[in-house]
Amino acid sequence: MVVEGEWLSWGTARKRAEFHTAPLRPGHRREWTPEGSKDVLYPISNKLLRGPLLENLGKNLTLTHVWPNPAGLSDFQNIACGVRECVAKIPWRFVTAVAAGAVALGYYLSWWFAAGRLASPGLALLLAVALAFVAAQLLGHWLLYLVARTRTTAPRQQHSLSVDIFVTACGEPPAMVERALRAAVALEGEHCTYLLDDGHNPASAQLCERFGAHYRTRGDNAGAKAGNLNAALPCTGGDIVVTFDIDHVPQPDFLSHTVHHFADPTVGFVQVMLTFSNQDESWVARAAAETSLDFYNPTSFGMDALRSATLMGSNALIRRTALKGIGGYQLGLAEDLATSLALHAAGWRSVYVAQPLAPGLAPANLAAWYTQQLKWARGVFEILLTAFPRAIARLDWGERLAYTVRMTKYWIGPAVFLHLAMSAGALLFASAPTRAAVQDYMVHLVPLMIGDLLIRREAIRLWRHASVPAVVPLRAIALVYATWPIYTLAWIMALVRIPLGFRPTPKAPSGSLNPVWLLPQTIACVALLVGAVITLTSTSGMSAHLLLGFAAFQMGLQLWPIGLWASWQTSQGRQQANEASRRGQAADV
Repeated sequence: MVVEGEWLSWGTARKRAEFHTAPLRPGHRREWTPEGSKDVLYPISNKLLRGPLLENLGKNLTLTHVWPNPAGLSDFQNIACGVRECVAKIPWRFVTAVAAGAVALGYYLSWWFAAGRLASPGLALLLAVALAFVAAQLLGHWLLYLVARTRTTAPRQQHSLSVDIFVTACGEPPAMVERALRAAVALEGEHCTYLLDDGHNPASAQLCERFGAHYRTRGDNAGAKAGNLNAALPCTGGDIVVTFDIDHVPQPDFLSHTVHHFADPTVGFVQVMLTFSNQDESWVARAAAETSLDFYNPTSFGMDALRSATLMGSNALIRRTALKGIGGYQLGLAEDLATSLALHAAGWRSVYVAQPLAPGLAPANLAAWYTQQLKWARGVFEILLTAFPRAIARLDWGERLAYTVRMTKYWIGPAVFLHLAMSAGALLFASAPTRAAVQDYMVHLVPLMIGDLLIRREAIRLWRHASVPAVVPLRAIALVYATWPIYTLAWIMALVRIPLGFRPTPKAPSGSLNPVWLLPQTIACVALLVGAVITLTSTSGMSAHLLLGFAAFQMGLQLWPIGLWASWQTSQGRQQANEASRRGQAADV
């Protein structure tokens, strides 16, 4: 049964089957709470209806049928009519892009099912890997784009909820601590601000006294950031806990844009969009900021439409009773993801606020980027292999989709590694028939890559904050592609259970990168170059033009971090030489 005014997601319908099927008393509307459903008096009219899933298929779309429907259509027929109407209202450019992507996907899969290929156990295993990646990352993202919508800005409401602000620190520069603390204390609305200092810095305690904030530290740093937050919970009592990383500076109206969402008693947490203020600091900073454009815009818009937005570490508000119900922040390298997974599994809903209310700092150099990505990827893979399988039965289908997309994001690393190995192997060692088969694979792969890029381009053009440029993030593609060794290492460490200690992302604008981190990219470039030379000098070289072009493309993406590191080394050497020269001149004087 479809009830007037009801707004439902996929999996919620599964959880609430009785809610939909039980007879509804005339003149009443059924409302849902975590404790169950109840019928309340409601004036039935001929307003447009919102049915299961259908509103999510477009921005603010509704069914044209009323309930009870005068045509006597079944629920399935009624829903089918709504789906047809909603799809018709999705912008034609996006529909065209998705249709082209679907055709390209079918063309790509046709290579695998060519006669005799799946007789090889190795190829059959690689097909399973390819299908898992395609389902989780391509189809998963495309589905989220299809259901994405822009949340209507609700009027700001007065609330009686008390708010605690937690700002976490661990040895960051005093100027950064001061900037974050000053902004947190200045937030509009009643609140208490706490600096949770795992760096045990006396200067930070003085800053708290100066700004009127509370200073908290602890005897050890057990549990890293999650342990720091959990240690503060028994000593505070606010109804809502707001968390900020030390590099995020909230705007004064942060709370007025967010706290009112907790008027809905089913909302367990609210996540605010993450943005960055230092894109102009370096090439890496701009590229790192661009890597988040898709996730924090169309992908998170889709998750929010399914009531499945996830926590992202900072800029988050959590209902204390919900947090207490799951035993506090979950420990681990990806404590934010683990905590939101536990909250959703416990039945709480989430809200995503797509406004840049507390910009932070993106990694400004390769050392900071690699440190951050290794920690995040290792933590996310840990949850994918352990907590997610245990929680999946308690999640609805929208939540399963959202978490699958987020937790398999870093599979891009192993995927790049496999294609690099395939290209280098074909160029170096393969016979002419094998090389031709690999080239044929490339012919089937390239359209899918282009199709996915076009779909993502259209998605970010449609569903983004006004401050976000609608551009193809080429820098982000290059940065992520060149980070494949980090993601592959994290996946291997997760599979064989190798632990990784917690390290906060370095916040300094400059940092030294151990060249060992660039060894895999160097080996890949050498292998591709030697293989290209061997292929070009062979009798079949000219017939492998696409394979050679793909190898050249891969080589270029591997070379840029090496060049970036070499440029940084040169500039550092020049700075040291200039400093030594100035010291020498001062000594002469």
